[in-house]
Amino acid sequence: MVSIKQNSKKALVILVILLTMIVTLNWEKVSRLHAVITLFDKAVIVNNFSHMEQAFWTKKITKSVQPYQFTYREKALPAVFEYQGKNINVDEFLTRRATTALLVLKNDKITFEHYYLNTSAEDKRISWSMAKSFVSVLFGMQVDAGKIDIEKAVAFYLPEMQGSGYEKVKIKHVLQMSSGVKWNEDYQDFNSDINKMGRLLAIGGSLDKMTTELSNETTAGEKFHYVSMDTHVIAMILRRVSGQSLVELVQHNLWNKIGMESDAAWITDSQGHAFALGGLNATTRDYARFGRLLLNNGRWQNEQLVSKQLVSREWIQQASTAGADHLKPGVDKLGYGYQIWLPPLAQPGEFFCVGVYGQYIYVNQQQGVVIVKNSADKIFMDGYSKQETLAFFRAVVTALQ
Repeated sequence: MVSIKQNSKKALVILVILLTMIVTLNWEKVSRLHAVITLFDKAVIVNNFSHMEQAFWTKKITKSVQPYQFTYREKALPAVFEYQGKNINVDEFLTRRATTALLVLKNDKITFEHYYLNTSAEDKRISWSMAKSFVSVLFGMQVDAGKIDIEKAVAFYLPEMQGSGYEKVKIKHVLQMSSGVKWNEDYQDFNSDINKMGRLLAIGGSLDKMTTELSNETTAGEKFHYVSMDTHVIAMILRRVSGQSLVELVQHNLWNKIGMESDAAWITDSQGHAFALGGLNATTRDYARFGRLLLNNGRWQNEQLVSKQLVSREWIQQASTAGADHLKPGVDKLGYGYQIWLPPLAQPGEFFCVGVYGQYIYVNQQQGVVIVKNSADKIFMDGYSKQETLAFFRAVVTALQ
C-alpha cells in the first residue's frame, strides 16, 4: 500500500515537472496567446493599444532624420454637434467613445491636440484597419511605376493562389473589398476568421498560407463584403513586384519622405511578414502627417517648400472614390474606394481611414482639414459609431470655417 502511494506521488511529481517544462519551453506562445485573448479587456485595453509589441512580433520603422514640424493656431472644439436630430455634448461624446487622442489640422496648422486616459503624444497607437489605407498608397506607387495592372487577376502575380478563392479575382475588386471571398469579420465570434487570424499572430503561423486556404462565396466585383484578408493579398503582391517587405516599403517611401517624427512598428506573423491589414503602430502626429499626404493628393511639401509627388493624384482620387454602384455612399450608407472609406453623402475630396475600436484619419480636401482620433472604444460595434463620429468631424470642420 505504501509502495502504491509512493509511486503515485512520484508520478504526480513527474507530471508536474513535465507540465512545467512544457509551459517553460512554450512560455512565449502561452504569454502571447493570453495577451491576445485579454487584449480588449476593459482594465487593460488602453494600455494594450499603446504597447502592442508586448503581445506580438513587430518590426521597427525608424523616424525621419528631418522630421516635418507642424505649427499651431489653437481653436476650441465646438461644444455640441448634431446627430440624428439631437445635440450631442462633445466632451460627453469623447468620453463615451473612450477617446485617447484627438488632433485637428487646418491648412497645415494644428488647431487642437489633446491626449486622454493617461496617454501621451509619444504613445505608438495601434492603427488597426487604418493600416489598409497606408497599404493602398504604397500599392498606388507600384501602379504608378507600371509594375502592377489592377485589371489582372491575383494569380497573375501570385501563382500560389491557384485553386484558392483569389485565383481569378481582379486586383481591382480586391482593393474594393469586393473579392467575393468567404470571410467572417465578427470580432465577437471566438471562431470567426478574424479571431482565428489573431490567434495565429500570437502563437505562430503564416498569414500568406492562410490566404491560399480561403474560398469563394459570391461573384467578385458585385457586392461589398469587408474581408480584411483582402489587404494581405494586396500586400503579398506589393512584396512580389517590389522585392521588398512591407516594412521596407513604408520606411523608404513614407517614413523617410514625409518627415515622420517618431519611430513606429509593424506587427508581423512568425514568418516576419507584416500584418498588413491592421498592424501599424505610430504616434497620432505621424498619422496626421499621412493624412496631410492624402489631403494634398499624394504631394508632399516640406517646410522649405520643396514639393514632390510621392503617389499620383490619379491614384489618390481613384482610391477615395466609389468605382461601382455597390460602393457608393448614400444617406445612411458608407462608401468605399481602394482601402479608403467615404462618409454618407460624401462631398468631393471627403474621405477617411478607419480602424476598429475607433481609430480615424478624416480628410476634407475642400476645407484643408485633417482630423486624427484614436480610441479604445469597446462599444465601437454598436452600429452607429462611425456615423456619429463623422457627424462630430463635420461639426469641427464647420467650426473652423
